[in-house]
Amino acid sequence: MSKRLTREERIEIVLISGERSNRVIAADFSARHPTRPPISHATVSKLLAKFRETGSVLDLPKCGRKKTVTNEETSVAVLASFSKSPQRSTRRMSLESGISRTSLRRILATHKWHPYKLQLLQHLSEDDPDRRTEFAEWAKQKLKQDPQFTQKILFSEANFYVNGEVNKQNHRYWSDTNPHWMDPSKTVGTTKVMVWCGIWGTTIVGPFFINGNLKATGYLKLLHADVFPSLCTEAGTFPEFFQQDGAPPHYGCQV
Repeated sequence: MSKRLTREERIEIVLISGERSNRVIAADFSARHPTRPPISHATVSKLLAKFRETGSVLDLPKCGRKKTVTNEETSVAVLASFSKSPQRSTRRMSLESGISRTSLRRILATHKWHPYKLQLLQHLSEDDPDRRTEFAEWAKQKLKQDPQFTQKILFSEANFYVNGEVNKQNHRYWSDTNPHWMDPSKTVGTTKVMVWCGIWGTTIVGPFFINGNLKATGYLKLLHADVFPSLCTEAGTFPEFFQQDGAPPHYGCQV
C-alpha cells in the first residue's frame, strides 16, 4: 500500500539520484527503509520532475477556496436562519439566500445538524390510554390462545379528512438536537368522507362510501345491503370477530 513520503525522505531521494535510473533509485531507497512500503520508479520520476520545475520537493497547494471569515460568516448566517425557521426546506433557503443546496447541506452536516422527520399523532382523550392498554392486553391474550387471531378480525369504517393534512415525508425540522417534533391531529369541524372498507386477513371487502353522517338505521342498511353480501362473495364465510370502534351507530337497538 502506498504511503506518502515525508519532506526528509523526498530530499533523500533527490540526493541519491545522481545519474542512476529511477528504478535503481527506487530500489535503493526501499532497501534503506525496509519498514515502510516500497516506492515505485513512477514515484521517483514524479518527485524529480517536481524538484526540477519548482526547486522544492513539497506538494503544491491544493486548489479550492480556503476557509475565510466570509465563509464563517455564511455558516453563522445559515445556522441562524434555520434556528429561526427550523421547518424551512433547503430548497427554499437556497432560493432566498442564493447559496446552493449542496453548500447548505454541507454547512448543516459540518455543524452536525440533522433533518428530523415529523411524527403524526392522533389526538387522544383523557381515557384513551387506559382503553388502549386494556385492548392490547386482551389482544395479547387472544394471540396466545390462537396465533391466527389477527387473521379472523374484520375491521370497519373510518373517516378520511380532506383538510390538507401534511405528508410527513415532505416535512423536516433542522436542528442539532432531536426536537421530537409532533403534530396532534385536529379533526373537529373538518370536512370528511366516510368510507367502510373491511380488512380481513388478506381479503378486502368494499370499499363502500357513505354520504353524510352515519346513523344506526343507515349502518344496519349498509351491513345488509353491502357488507354481508360482499363477505359471501369475497370470502365465502363470516369473520369470527367484527371490530367496531364504539361509534353511536354501532350501539343502535336495531343493530
